[in-house]
Amino acid sequence: MRQTAHSVGRRLVSVVGVVPLCLAVVLLALAPLRGLAEDYPSRPIHLIVTSPAGSLVDVLGRLYAEAMSAQLGQPVVIDNRSGGMTMLGTDVLSHADPDGYTLMLGPSELTMLPFLKKDYRYESGKDYTPVALVTTSWTVFAIYPGLPIKTLPELIAYAKANPGKLRYGSGGVGGALHIAVEELKLKAGIDLVHVPYRGGGPAANDAMAGQIDMVSLGLASARVAEGGRLRLLAQTGPIRHPLFPDVPTTAEYGLPDVRMDTWFGLVAPPNTPAAIVERLDRATAAVEQERPFKDKLAEIGCAPAYKTHADFAAFIDADRKRWQQLIPALGIPQIE
Repeated sequence: MRQTAHSVGRRLVSVVGVVPLCLAVVLLALAPLRGLAEDYPSRPIHLIVTSPAGSLVDVLGRLYAEAMSAQLGQPVVIDNRSGGMTMLGTDVLSHADPDGYTLMLGPSELTMLPFLKKDYRYESGKDYTPVALVTTSWTVFAIYPGLPIKTLPELIAYAKANPGKLRYGSGGVGGALHIAVEELKLKAGIDLVHVPYRGGGPAANDAMAGQIDMVSLGLASARVAEGGRLRLLAQTGPIRHPLFPDVPTTAEYGLPDVRMDTWFGLVAPPNTPAAIVERLDRATAAVEQERPFKDKLAEIGCAPAYKTHADFAAFIDADRKRWQQLIPALGIPQIE
């Protein structure tokens, strides 16, 4: 059917008339979000911590919450949601309103657990929004002082000469302390027997008593070695932490791939407005410049590691890909 110029013109006018109407609808829909971002924050913020009260992670969360409260001008209240290997807290966050008033101090398990736990389903972007990387910590390898081992190369040589004889303890299967030693085993080509414990404390106690030969500890927990109760061999971070300036890194011993950086970053619910993410990002950047905050981090075995929300998102993606390749290579069975 032929269309007259008049009919085509009428249709064109009709379509053009719809455009302003659609634009108006979109602007009306965005208006509340724009107003929310401009006024944010106007009331207390809840910060989910996926560990129980009194834990080292809880202490970190409270330090960060106090510093953020001063930056934002509103209270930042800790909400302890421990359980399910961080899944309980992550699930609460993923279903929270994306208004910036429910946040989480996201742990490095966000990128590790998808390859360790069968029912772990949370993904960056879909289930949470990266805001800023806050801090990192790492692992220390320690040996029972009654053994004739004083350095990491000596441990490797001893293990190769005595395969399957050395027993090491960690805070449990699939945790960072466990994976750190399994990575050492893989990269150094040695055979050590894992003895899992319900936490790093009991493992350290048995290592000091000579019940096991070796233990992997978080930086702050490694203070139990003071007085010669354990011999610290190496730390798995990028640098020597101020807590242990005399303990070499694995990289210094020629094993740069043996790295276990546990990290914590601020994450928000999915679909949190960009303006709110930016506000929280700027506040975190300011906190990371404060000397008192840096000093308190060092006291609990952490180090500032700020990354913007864009860089943090890229960091999460790269970290996830690393564990996707490494964990199967370590032969660690998935946890039910």
